[in-house]
Parts: sequence; structure tokens; C-alpha cells
Amino acid sequence: MRTKKKQSPIFHRQETITLIILVLLVIITAFIQKNFFKPAVLNNTFISWVPVILLTMGQSIVIIAGGLDMSSGAAFSMMLCVMAKIMKESDPMTGIAALIVCFLTMCAIGLVNGLAVGYFKLPPIIATFATSYIFLGIALLVMPSPGGECVNWMRIFYSFKTIDNGPAWMKNFTMTNGVFLVLIACIIWYFIKRSKIGRYIYAVGSNRHVAFDSGINTVRVQIVAYILNALFIMLAALFMIGQNKTGSARIGDPLTLQSVASAAIGGVALTGGRGNVFMSICGAVIIQLVSKIIFFSGISTDFQTIVSGIILIAAVSVSGFIDLFSSINKVNQKETV
Repeated sequence: MRTKKKQSPIFHRQETITLIILVLLVIITAFIQKNFFKPAVLNNTFISWVPVILLTMGQSIVIIAGGLDMSSGAAFSMMLCVMAKIMKESDPMTGIAALIVCFLTMCAIGLVNGLAVGYFKLPPIIATFATSYIFLGIALLVMPSPGGECVNWMRIFYSFKTIDNGPAWMKNFTMTNGVFLVLIACIIWYFIKRSKIGRYIYAVGSNRHVAFDSGINTVRVQIVAYILNALFIMLAALFMIGQNKTGSARIGDPLTLQSVASAAIGGVALTGGRGNVFMSICGAVIIQLVSKIIFFSGISTDFQTIVSGIILIAAVSVSGFIDLFSSINKVNQKETV
């Protein structure tokens, strides 16, 4: 019997390539932006990353479950507009009303998309593209032009330092609370992934029909995936309303494609059933670092969309090549046994 030395699988995983690209981009960014590693600069940089990171995590869950959400940016804008419209800066109680309405909106968004894809079996890209117009229309109806208000205590989702009459330790805490929101999202997914529903999400994404034949309620699983996605969108909206104190119906327009691209770059297979939500955070950071490099290099920002598209194609291509090489490697290993 012939045996062949088994190669380390780490070099055949997209996650490894993603981490290498991330490290290289950090080095390039630090070289171009000399003060990149200063705490204040890192904090401000992370502030701009929080919404796309949270939307990417939610998008990754949906993709792993075999779906896609082309409405995430519009849903994000709708939540912002609804909260900014309800709140009155002079009345702190309106913040509670805004939170309740935002939570109900989150549930509605998740259910509408989940039912459209899971129950009515509509193609995810078509179903969510259609609902994106509904969400955008509601956002424009609620707030035709940017505006609205935000009660002061709601800024706790952005930074402790910005809360009026807060304890002294709040004033000394300079780091953005977006870090905590991302950590909360990570903890939520950590426990979900290790639960039965987490395993079902991967199973349904791998093969919906096989999962159904195995006794898995595929409709419920996909609805849960879209509700989790909506939850992460809500966290992003809470952070943004605390930061900007206003709403805008168009603020989420670029975030949908960025979240899809970030998930793919992070190793989440667009075909479903495979990927790491935590690694998708690296994909989001990569997209943002590319934008930063373009800006500090003096290149026109018009090229940002082109570069993002090229990166997305490259990420999908790398994923396909890795799958091909893995299949060839398995065949070779069987032949040597």
C-alpha cells in the first residue's frame, strides 16, 4: 500500500489567503498613513467601519443559509429614518418609543425577507431586491430629506463620552462603543453557531432539499437567518443614530454591495453552506482598507467601486480554485491508498 504525505490543509483555505491580504493591506496603509496606529486615529477609523462590519456579519449568516440580502442597506436606512423621526431631543422618553419601534421594524424586515425566500421559495436576489424598494420607499416617505433628532441618552450606542451628565468614568472612556456592539454581535453568533439552529443554517445552505429530507424545517431556518441579519442591521442603525443624531434614506445605499463583497472576501461561499462569520469581519476591513489606500494615494474615489468589483471577482475566483484544488487533492489521496 502506497502512502503519500498529507499536506497541511491550512494552505488550501481561503481564510489563510484573506488573513495574508489583510496583513499586507495593514502594512501598506501604515506606510501611506504615517499616524495610522495612533489610538485616536484607530478609534476614528474603526468608527467608520462599524456599520459595514455589522451588516457584513448579518449578510454572511444569510449567505451561509443559502440566501442573499440585497435589501440590507435600505433596511438600515429605514431604521435610521424611523428612529430619527420619532425622537425629539427635548423628550428623553421618545428614545424608548424609538427603540420599541426599531425592534418591531427589525422583526418585520426579517419576517418579510425570510417568508419570501423560505416559504414562498422566491429567488433570494429577486425577493430581497424587491423588498429593498419597499424599505427605501418607506424611508423616503418617513424622511424625504436628511434630518430628524436624537435624544442624548441614545448616544450611548456610539460613545459614553457624548452622554450629558454621565458619570466621570464615562467621560474618560474615549473608545467608541461600536467595539462593544461588534463584540455583542460576535457573542450572539458564537452561541448560535454552536446550537442546533446554527448547524441547521449550514445544513440548509449546503443542500436545502437534503436538509428537508433529513427532517429540518428549512423554512423556519431561513426565517431565523434573515431575522438574525435584521438584528445585526439594527445594531448598526443604533450605532449610526447615536453618531450622526439624524437619519437619511440614502445613507445605506453603498452598504449592501459592500457587505456582499466583504462576506465573499472573508471566505463565505456565495453558493451557501460554507464560511466563517468571524472571518467575514476581516473581509469588511479589507474593503475599507482598500478605500483608505485609494484615498491616501491621491487616486480618484471613482476607482473605489471598480477596485471593489475586481476584489470581489478575485475572491470568488480564489474560492473556486481552492475548491477545485481540494477536490483534486482528495482524488489523489484516494488513488494513493
